[in-house]
Amino acid sequence: MSFIIKGRNCLAPFHRYLTSTRQFARASVKLYGQGQGHGRIRQLSTAATAEGVEDLYPSRAGICEVLPRKDPVIWTHKGISAAGPLTNEELNHYNQRGFLVLHDIFTTEEMKPVQDEINLFKTNAEHNISEDEDPTLTADSNFLTEPNTKKLRGIFAPHMHLPSVNRLTRSVKLISRAKQILADDVYIHQSRVNMHQALVGNGHHWHTDFEIFHSEDGMPRMRGLTMVVMLNINTPQQGSLIVVPESHKIFIPTAKSTSLDSLETNSKFKIQYGAPDEAILSELVDQHGIEYCNGDPGSVIIFDLNLVHANQNNLSTLDRTNLFVVYNSMENKLVKPFNAPWDRRPEHMAARDKKWVQPLQPIENLLSEEN
Repeated sequence: MSFIIKGRNCLAPFHRYLTSTRQFARASVKLYGQGQGHGRIRQLSTAATAEGVEDLYPSRAGICEVLPRKDPVIWTHKGISAAGPLTNEELNHYNQRGFLVLHDIFTTEEMKPVQDEINLFKTNAEHNISEDEDPTLTADSNFLTEPNTKKLRGIFAPHMHLPSVNRLTRSVKLISRAKQILADDVYIHQSRVNMHQALVGNGHHWHTDFEIFHSEDGMPRMRGLTMVVMLNINTPQQGSLIVVPESHKIFIPTAKSTSLDSLETNSKFKIQYGAPDEAILSELVDQHGIEYCNGDPGSVIIFDLNLVHANQNNLSTLDRTNLFVVYNSMENKLVKPFNAPWDRRPEHMAARDKKWVQPLQPIENLLSEEN
């Protein structure tokens, strides 16, 4: 059973008292209105898409919701855990906290071709932007700039266009860990380079990847994860990734329905679609705090798709460039979007083409000329 609260603009303030991890995980909580008496509480029913797939995580329906997570964090195949390089301690941390930071996964030699190719793309793209352009994501464009500048903010689907990035995303160091957590073969649902350039890099507001992928792309279950490969040093001053530990244990939909222009605005400006209710977010941070994911080039962050995360503006004089790779289970391929005014997002934002939706074959040695 799940409960929701409804109030003015779906942002009526309330207090939630979470007395145990079990209550938190099951969203078995009391919700209290503040100032205007108790908020209205009612049950939320699930819906189904035209393809007959049950919507286990309804969202963007004009209501503020707290729903229990219905999927495991560490998956199994027929009750058997998958083997892999992650230790039991690391798996337990990921299961309980929703993320891992692994240092020294890639060497300087393995990082250099990726850094060089991305820097070359950035230089060429910025050089070719005219004065009257303000590039953003469209069906025909896979990169965007910081608002009203020529500074690149992000590149989507670099693994489809940049050979060194394609090789890195197929590294056994990444794929073996993804398969161990998801207990299945994986493909890349989405990849992107977040540039976050010195002094101009704007942060990304609090959100979960799964809410966006579920509502806008039709990702049915939480059987996916995001890996972040640090290409530069990551510090709080540069806008390193911030997470709310344990926030992956419940599902926090958003109230605002998806607008057609969100394709072009959600990644360039402050996230409006997929951002959690501010009162719920405050309760989560009060309960569990926030943690910065810092590291050096070659470090890797793994986080659950349902983990609340963000990053701040880059206030330093150093760039912070990261490669984000979303690995999805082959058993969790996309269906029709659950709440979006389109049938699909562009391929560089959400893979559906059979060319890309197939089990990844891992590369053992990134420095080898084979593969």
